Amino acid sequence: MGPVDVAIVGGGAGGTLVAVQLLRQARGPWHIALVERSGALARGLAYGPAEPCHLLNLPAAGMSALPDDPGHFVRWSGAAPDAFVPRALYGAYLEALLTSAHATAAPGVTLQLVCGEAVSATVDQGGVRVILREGGEIEARAAVLALGNLPGPDLQVPDGGLYSTPLYRRSPWQPGALDGIARDGSVLLLGTGLTMVDAALALQRRGHRGTIHALSRHGLLPQVHGEATGPVHPRIGASGVRGLLRALRAASQRGGDWRAAFDALRPVTQRIWSRLSHEDRRRFLRHLRAHWEVHRHRMAPAVGAAIARLRTRERLRVHAGRVHSFGVQAAAAVALYRARGERQTQKLSVARAINCTGPAAQLCDVRNPLVESLLAQGLARPDALGMGFTTDRDGALLGAARGLLFTLGTLRRGELWETTAIPELRSQARTVAQRLVDDLALPSAAEATI
Repeated sequence: MGPVDVAIVGGGAGGTLVAVQLLRQARGPWHIALVERSGALARGLAYGPAEPCHLLNLPAAGMSALPDDPGHFVRWSGAAPDAFVPRALYGAYLEALLTSAHATAAPGVTLQLVCGEAVSATVDQGGVRVILREGGEIEARAAVLALGNLPGPDLQVPDGGLYSTPLYRRSPWQPGALDGIARDGSVLLLGTGLTMVDAALALQRRGHRGTIHALSRHGLLPQVHGEATGPVHPRIGASGVRGLLRALRAASQRGGDWRAAFDALRPVTQRIWSRLSHEDRRRFLRHLRAHWEVHRHRMAPAVGAAIARLRTRERLRVHAGRVHSFGVQAAAAVALYRARGERQTQKLSVARAINCTGPAAQLCDVRNPLVESLLAQGLARPDALGMGFTTDRDGALLGAARGLLFTLGTLRRGELWETTAIPELRSQARTVAQRLVDDLALPSAAEATI
């Protein structure tokens, strides 16, 4: 293919939202390449493998993909504003939005899907060159890295050969991860967050009747959304993490529902995070992260009820502890773990162990060739916490890229903290698109080749 103005690497929710905003804002001639290795747009891990039992974690009223039109998703779907709809429906919504934006783009503004995996990128005076694993490359004036949630590593414990057997799966989204398990076979899900919840519900939908063990260091399950209450306005002082905790407690006491206090923080969480000192951020991550996550990222009421039923029937057993080692015995996966507060190890023998710890928390745990290439060349720099890239306020990478590489979502988490859900992604996508349209208000790639 010929040179393009912008190459977007990643066709999940983040990449789709950037493409939509570019199609809405650009004036022709303008050419966009959307690179997605699966060939399926607008899905990603969040909405691609989702089953009917997998619901959005926010009500429909908060899920518009367009920051300037808050009611867009409600009108498109016909859902009640407080409804928690299937995630697969939201994937269809993003796909329809992209199709519509492409059809109504200004004359000369084009979008091309490139089915492939970007494994490296280089930068020179002419722009960015994205190299694909399948062969070939894309020349662009700028590129956006919309890589989504990058998979986390295996637990760094002795595995006794388990990791190389079919008894272990690195993710519940891995093809076949939940297939072939005996109806009454026990399963170990490593992690107790929303990824575990999805896996447990998917197993139930398949008719699985065995015991599901969920194990994490704290044994904390996501909280459940409640009914909407009146607005709560936490008063945030300038005293770091302790001040944040005091504000949340005080707001909960005044409003009667901690959920309202957390939700009221959402528009200002990034600003609060930016004001915390480096040590306060580390303190938060070390001591409060797990508790914050289960209160912020909550289950839909129907999902919470389903999980509660599984626990009541003792088909889902939640364990708090640290894995000591894995092994394989008699065609079963074996986990030795030390329960929280105890000294002796306990043993779990299951038909399959599945890593549900979710996305990588640290950049050093990411095994992505494109990310590794950018770091090795100095085109990207780790942020101070090592969670993602260092960027400017618009998402441009700080490093040797010189404003030619941008990112959004997970790779900005160290600097923004709240950055992975649709309310944050849609705003970041609009900002990145506007910056690109402004920066590239020069002869387009098409004109440069005439």
